[in-house]
Amino acid sequence: MSIEQPTRWPIDHSEKSNHPLDGKITMHAPRRRHLVLAAAAGLATTLLAPAAAQAAYFGNETDYAVYSLGPDGDPIGNYECVTFTGVVACLKETGDRIYVKDTKADGYAAVAEWEYPFDDRTGSCVNKLQAGDWGVCNKDFSREDWYLYVRGARYNSGNFVDGGLWEKMYI
Repeated sequence: MSIEQPTRWPIDHSEKSNHPLDGKITMHAPRRRHLVLAAAAGLATTLLAPAAAQAAYFGNETDYAVYSLGPDGDPIGNYECVTFTGVVACLKETGDRIYVKDTKADGYAAVAEWEYPFDDRTGSCVNKLQAGDWGVCNKDFSREDWYLYVRGARYNSGNFVDGGLWEKMYI
């Protein structure tokens, strides 16, 4: 019975050589590849993960307005409106509807911000439709004999740009 000898014997480290990496710790190619992949994955996670402080609209309730004919297209009820540069915000007395119109083609979203002090609710009705279009957000406020504070504001990609004065409106 014969034993075949390997064609290449393990390296004998007992002899010194003039190789520049002798005596230094080196990584093998598979380890370097894993390290590079781990670093790339970490970088991608850092760049693609949402930031801790994200842009957000005012309040704890954000609704995106759906197209509407506006207060004039709804024949029943009274409305109170406030205006600000590029924004008209209206509240319908009955039905808890907030209307918002973007009146200026400036690239900003027209937003009706509101505060409902009865149960500490706050929010935004965001009109991302085309300039000149009315949008409506249908809310459900618990008391019909109460009031809201409403103002018009403009946002750029969820970041507040500017806003008008708060107006007290009765529902």
